[in-house]
Amino acid sequence: MFQQHLHRHDDVNLVMSALGGDPKALPVLITLGTALRHDVASALREIIATGAWTADAVVRRAAVNWKQQPRFDSFFDRDFERRRDRGPKREHLDAALSTAPETRAALYRVWAAECPQHCRTQTGDYDEERHLQNYRQALFGWYAAIQHAHEAVVTAAHWFNDADGRDPRRPHLFGDWLVGASSHTSPHSRGVAGPSEADRQAAARELLLMLDAWSPHTFRAIDVAFSKADGEKAFHSWGAAFEPAGRQEAQDAAEALAHVLTPDERHMIRDLITGIEADQDDRGSDLAKNATMPCTSALHHTYRSTDGDGKEREECAKARVRVYQEATQPWTQDIDRAADARHLARFLLGTQAERIATALAQARSGVPKDFAEQGPQLWHDNAKTLADTRAQAGLDQNTTARILGIKPATLNRFEQSQGKLPGRPAALRYLQLIVLTCIHNDLPVPDCLPVAISQPVTALPTTP
Repeated sequence: MFQQHLHRHDDVNLVMSALGGDPKALPVLITLGTALRHDVASALREIIATGAWTADAVVRRAAVNWKQQPRFDSFFDRDFERRRDRGPKREHLDAALSTAPETRAALYRVWAAECPQHCRTQTGDYDEERHLQNYRQALFGWYAAIQHAHEAVVTAAHWFNDADGRDPRRPHLFGDWLVGASSHTSPHSRGVAGPSEADRQAAARELLLMLDAWSPHTFRAIDVAFSKADGEKAFHSWGAAFEPAGRQEAQDAAEALAHVLTPDERHMIRDLITGIEADQDDRGSDLAKNATMPCTSALHHTYRSTDGDGKEREECAKARVRVYQEATQPWTQDIDRAADARHLARFLLGTQAERIATALAQARSGVPKDFAEQGPQLWHDNAKTLADTRAQAGLDQNTTARILGIKPATLNRFEQSQGKLPGRPAALRYLQLIVLTCIHNDLPVPDCLPVAISQPVTALPTTP
């Protein structure tokens, strides 16, 4: 099942099998899990920001069958298994994303608007299939990593508890071992600092996320085991409705940790669990409304971005917030909020070609029929002026022809006032495209264009 997505899954299993019962499997696993968790979060953000999920075959098939817009749920649910031993479950992903606020915000934004959440970039700047593959590879790799977490904890804890104090590998504190075997210093080392407190907390949090993702009983088991280690009376009180899978694993790992952690380390673990549980609360709605959080796509902070100061990322975030607010307005009988949100999303968040097409389609409907019929002759009579304006605005002939739906050679002939007149739809589209381009580039609209043609474009809430 899902064999095409198991490369990183198999890589994790290969590494852990090679380590066998070696205690250093735990810090190695934490390093793998950290990288995979970050990859899951960032890949999912790219899928949402670029709209790559709409290209998924299952999404397209569902949209055709139900004659509706592509739904994110169709994409999101397809990679999850109800059976824990067959593939990732929703709980596995939730744990991976619980400390990734940008990704959680992206998820809520796409669900709130129920529409493609494209980044403000050219379609050719990203590879849809690559984003989809990156996400699924990372998700199944994360799933493989968390399967080993409880066993690795027990193995490392038993080694730490039984190891000879003169073993150069054994650090003074178990928390130091979590950071990584290469970072440790033995108790016999002199003048070399061990891992910082921040490093210990980061490694412990990653481990807790992996344990919690695989077994929902982990945090409860740790609470009971730590309470007993502190001399308190505590009991496991699993209810009959609890899933039995992972219960014994969680208890064994919790008891192993309780034996090797100092009181201060146990206190740190409790604080980290409290923070993770707070992150898992349903606060995504607040994140989605946050207009100060920039666009989550890497397309806006890598070499692909032409806006070095981040303005484009901020504008994208503001547009997403507008879509969210539109979609979450109180329902009234006379207003179709979902349709309004989809329209707004296509206009504000689509690729440049999609935004231009949406703007021109809306502007065309505001032109009286008699002025639309004058379009071909108007273009013919002012061809040189309009062509010069187009070139000054930086709109090349090939892009213009693609937007108009004609061949570049045909456009060149029309702009040279040669041959027969252009058709009325193409002529009106060309004239209003010139107006739209002038607005975006702060250029004056040519005087030869009547107000009846240019005014519908200037009245639109156009975005750069």
